[in-house]
Amino acid sequence: MQVPPVDQPKLPEAAAKVTRKAAVARRAAHQRKHARAAQKQTPAKVVVATPVQKPRDKRPEPLPPADGASAPVVKIPSPVTANPSSPAKIQSEVTLAAVKVAAELAERMTALRVPEVPADTRLVAVLLARPMVNAVSDLAGKVIAIDERYAKSNAKITAAINAAGAAEVLLLEGQATAITRLSNGEVNAAVVALASPEAAEAFPKIAGFRLFTLALKP
Repeated sequence: MQVPPVDQPKLPEAAAKVTRKAAVARRAAHQRKHARAAQKQTPAKVVVATPVQKPRDKRPEPLPPADGASAPVVKIPSPVTANPSSPAKIQSEVTLAAVKVAAELAERMTALRVPEVPADTRLVAVLLARPMVNAVSDLAGKVIAIDERYAKSNAKITAAINAAGAAEVLLLEGQATAITRLSNGEVNAAVVALASPEAAEAFPKIAGFRLFTLALKP
């Protein structure tokens, strides 16, 4: 015997809408859950260090080739070298040393010769002059260098120069030594020593200069 179908009860329209919204909400929640899980599984971002570039050396700019060649020509600065001493400077240093030694020797000889008499007694002024001075008289009206240690004898030295034919000369002291001023060309002559007649006679000749001796009056 065939059983007749039983009719299913129909849900109200409002209940159907609620059921559809719940299904949509479940699907949205499920999608958000999967999205959060995917974010957690994403690997950490790797930071790559950028290498620090060293400053480049400053090199001379290449110059255009002068002969038309294609390769650039780099101008390399030449190394700085010390300037060698000139022959004139070397000669001046030798002269200064020779005069200094000769003056010291003359003074020692003088001290041994006349140790107990006044300093100006029997003394001779040793005068060096430039080559153009042929005689003491050529020094008339000129400046003559003298060191401070001989300044106390200026009057007697001046009188001896005047007696040799050079009038109106001026004996002048300076910061540099007398022989240095003569060597530098500042003066035409210089008093380089006061010595006994024997020591003055033994005073050596200096290359490039003329030597004169002038006896001082007591």
